[in-house]
Amino acid sequence: MANKVELLSPAGDFNKGKFALNYGADAIYLGAKAYSLRARASNFDFDELAKIIDYAHSLNKKIYLVTNILCHNSHINSFDEFITKVIALKPDGFICADPFIINGIQKHTKDIEVHISTQQSVCNSKAALFFKDNGASRVVLAREVAYQQIVDMIKNLNHAIDIEYFIHGALCIAYSGRCMISNNFSLRDSNVGGCSQSCRWVYKIYDDKQTYSDKFSMSAKDMNQVTNIPKLIEAGIDSFKIEGRMKSEYYIATVVNTYKKIIDEYYENHNIKDFSIYEKEIKNAENRKTSYGWFNGDPNKDEMLYHDVPNKVNQVFAFVIYKKEPDGSYSVISRNNFNKNQTFEIIGPNHQTLTTKIKQIFDEQNNSIETVPTPMSKVRIKFDQEINLDPNDIARISVKQFL
Repeated sequence: MANKVELLSPAGDFNKGKFALNYGADAIYLGAKAYSLRARASNFDFDELAKIIDYAHSLNKKIYLVTNILCHNSHINSFDEFITKVIALKPDGFICADPFIINGIQKHTKDIEVHISTQQSVCNSKAALFFKDNGASRVVLAREVAYQQIVDMIKNLNHAIDIEYFIHGALCIAYSGRCMISNNFSLRDSNVGGCSQSCRWVYKIYDDKQTYSDKFSMSAKDMNQVTNIPKLIEAGIDSFKIEGRMKSEYYIATVVNTYKKIIDEYYENHNIKDFSIYEKEIKNAENRKTSYGWFNGDPNKDEMLYHDVPNKVNQVFAFVIYKKEPDGSYSVISRNNFNKNQTFEIIGPNHQTLTTKIKQIFDEQNNSIETVPTPMSKVRIKFDQEINLDPNDIARISVKQFL
């Protein structure tokens, strides 16, 4: 088998990046304050970029900087100054869509990889080779490519260029994000990072005679390739990409942790014993229904949400483990309110999901309390059983309490 597939996670800010790396991502992709789609994500200033790059490199992991807007003339004059500062920080690669940015990076350096963004909608081997001939070392495939097309493409390429493929997250009704609905409905340009997700709005469909629907949307179900990971590994994909730079720390940790364990199990055993464990875990981070997207060919109406409203996330991110104390208790930082009568599931990169209850909670003054009412509270917890947890393990209130 070829080199182990890379697991690539989004990072909307420094803490999300740390969670992704600590929960098993081999690399993270993130945006600076300019030249990046997802303008509404927190993104990174130059000091923050330096900090996260140093952190990733200390773990022998990689950082890919997203510079994937489609430039207008107003973006051109400031690019040289921007890219000079960024190159000095030594990211491992740039994810690009606009030829101006691709050429601009290559004029400044040949030492940092250029990856072609999914915004370029690469669907065939000839397009991939075109970008290779123009200096790219990787293409991020369009989401609209089916499995058999991927197999044929990689066979034709014979590993001449790396292939990255989205395995999880939101899908766009436009071709890999080439959408103008947001521009027209909200004056926010999706191709420079301002998408207002107008396809997910609820519309009334009517004519002068009747109303056909008062809750129509054009929104696709999210992609979920949990059960297809073995096929994709065998196909020869070089990097598995998770979507979601605007998602929460909990979402990132849960999704990265799940796919990391699937990948590790497959490489160890050349088989997955029980997909249901991973399918159940992924559902704990869902807020929309999921499907295979284009994996099996062109999707039909069953791959769309249409009248469906988003799912309520059926769990609550309760707290993060900070450290283990000498008496066996754990200092934690809350993320939502919780109380000691609830049941908790604890996830972490170094163990399977644990189910436990709380025996006692102590506030910062060491007073015994029943409830932690506010986020970001520092408290100490004694569990009702002896368990070994690590810093940055995450606790959620058990899903069963919400069914």
